Amino acid sequence: MLIALGLVLLRRDPKHSPVVSDAAADLCGGILERCSAQTRFLAAIAGQPWFRAVAKLIERLTIPGILLHYALRKRCIAKLARAALENGATQVVVIGAGFDPLTFELRREFGAARLWEIDHPATQRCKLRALPKIDNHQLHFLANDLNVTALDRDALIDSGFSPAQRTFWIAEGLLMYLPAEIVLSLLTTLRDLSAPMSQFAFTFMERQGDGRIRFKQQSKLVDWWLQKRGEPFVWGIDRGEIAEFIQPWRTVRIFDDVDLRALGSISSAVPLAAGELICLAENS
Repeated sequence: MLIALGLVLLRRDPKHSPVVSDAAADLCGGILERCSAQTRFLAAIAGQPWFRAVAKLIERLTIPGILLHYALRKRCIAKLARAALENGATQVVVIGAGFDPLTFELRREFGAARLWEIDHPATQRCKLRALPKIDNHQLHFLANDLNVTALDRDALIDSGFSPAQRTFWIAEGLLMYLPAEIVLSLLTTLRDLSAPMSQFAFTFMERQGDGRIRFKQQSKLVDWWLQKRGEPFVWGIDRGEIAEFIQPWRTVRIFDDVDLRALGSISSAVPLAAGELICLAENS
């Protein structure tokens, strides 16, 4: 919900509106307007100048540049997904999709692609309630709480997924909430379901020098809030260790805040959250 709201706010910000597409902002806005009374209220006040000022103040006090990080993270992964579909992939599976608009954008651009969203049942119900008109032949939704059960490979295959076809997997803003053993199990499952040259784009938190798993500029207020919500970051790893950790997946490239800043042509004077990296891996 917060990320969807952030995309809507950035699209209305003259300084940063280019980093969020109209389609993405419209989809996120539509979800907020139709999901629940709480999200409708947020959608209604998002356009108010006073609320944007309050949002910027909260951001400075918590994680400076976090909304811009979210938008650029999504832009980077969307670019990788489009490149994969243009170069032979026929399937895209988003794990932990949340309110992300990517599959809705891709189904408009790639009519032959098959798309899946796998997410927590409660989040997925909210999204489907907000966006009821969906072509089930191209875009499929599977409910799966990865903290409770492993990825349901049988349900995925029963819905039309083919392990023989090249796939682009996405796990954005998800793995840091899962224990290392579940992350490893997921990597193995996706590898077993992947045809050669399939790719996996995922984000991970880089463990800080003091051992903590957090954004570099993250305040103690965020630590407290995540703990209170029952959503602390539980898995992180140094970027130098990720290649060995994800084997037999092969690391193609890692994107950090420097790469995201370049992607969005963002001045060095503009705050941008750092500490969450994007890894593009490939199944050889």
